[in-house]
Formats: sequence, C-alpha cells, structure tokens
Amino acid sequence: MNKQKVVVVITVCLGLLILMLCYKYKTKSISKNGIRTIGRVTGFDGGHKTSGPSIMYTYNVNNKKYKGGKYIEDVSIHKSSFYVVQYSSEKPSWSEILLNQPVTDTIKIKKAGFSLPKKKKNRFQEF
Repeated sequence: MNKQKVVVVITVCLGLLILMLCYKYKTKSISKNGIRTIGRVTGFDGGHKTSGPSIMYTYNVNNKKYKGGKYIEDVSIHKSSFYVVQYSSEKPSWSEILLNQPVTDTIKIKKAGFSLPKKKKNRFQEF
C-alpha cells in the first residue's frame, strides 16, 4: 500500500472517530442536562439510499423555535402529533423527541407555544 492510500484511510478513520465522539457528547449532554418540553411533528422524510425514513419536529425554548429530526421505521403513525422533547440546557438545539410519550393535554400544548388546528365545521351541523 502506498503512502497516499494510508493517509486517506487514517483521515477517514479519524473523521469517523470525531463524529462518533461528538454524537456521544451530544447525547450525554441531553441526558445529563435535559429539560423537557413539548414538540410537534411537522413533517416526514421518506429516506434516501444511505438513510432510513425520519420525522421532523419543532419545539420552543424561551420563545425561540428549534427544529429536530429522528430516524424511525414507521413515520405515518406520528403525523401532526405532539410529544415530549428533551433538550440540553447547555445547547437547546440539541434535542431528542420521545415518541413513547405522546401529549394530548391541550392546555399543556398551548402553554408550550403551539396553536391547535381549527376544527372544520360539519356542513350538516346545526348552528
């Protein structure tokens, strides 16, 4: 193997190691310094050749809107739903949506800074 190939392999390995350490630091910060709020699922990504399907979500911290994403297998069951989101107090843009903790309390949802969709009137409903 020539020197050029060795340098490329070492560079790729170091890059992957740095990415792995950054991810570990981020997840540790979320779990250690985590604050919980409510987030809303806002969209879906069907995935690409190199990644699986994911959901996108938003949440508010101190009147500032943040976005996040999470890879999951079945995105359709989470459409326009509210869930608990845990974010890092050190860096609020680092977050994780907790899909096993749905939120249905409309008072809590409104308090978290979200408006609820207006109900459509049934044309057969009496006034």
